Amino acid sequence: MIKMFEIRTKGKASLDNLRATDSNVSEALNTIYTNDYDFMIFINWNGFKIPMDGVSFSQIYNDVIIMLEELEEEYDFSVNFLDTGLTAVWSFTTEGDFLKVKAKWVDIASYGYENTTLEELEKVSNIVIINKSKFMNEWNSLLRIVKADLLKAGYKNTLEGFEYLETLSN
Repeated sequence: MIKMFEIRTKGKASLDNLRATDSNVSEALNTIYTNDYDFMIFINWNGFKIPMDGVSFSQIYNDVIIMLEELEEEYDFSVNFLDTGLTAVWSFTTEGDFLKVKAKWVDIASYGYENTTLEELEKVSNIVIINKSKFMNEWNSLLRIVKADLLKAGYKNTLEGFEYLETLSN
């Protein structure tokens, strides 16, 4: 059975040293993942694997947190991911315990993976229907990795934007 939505990682981050001038999570993630070519994130969207490196994730981190916080409410909303690795608008509709996520894809990066183009992505359905808890758990699993990487690199929970990560148990 093809998973409709799933997030997986590949490799371990090499974790560059922290930069004392980083004041928020996005900056810190950009710092620790900048020279890392081993750590990759894959968003499985209706069987199509969208690759993203840690630097791209650092650029959409705040949007992901906003999305997860909005999901706690019971209303329709949209989130914009604006990065060269992933540019899209996801519109959310809550249907009981399920989410209907409709994507408008603008651009994705292939990172050298074959058949990873916007044209190929557009061949699969742009709609995912998934249990809301499962969707949130997929993102929270990734965020637990990110939190651990930040702490291993020497960052503290005093970074702006760390509040959501504090709610996640290891």
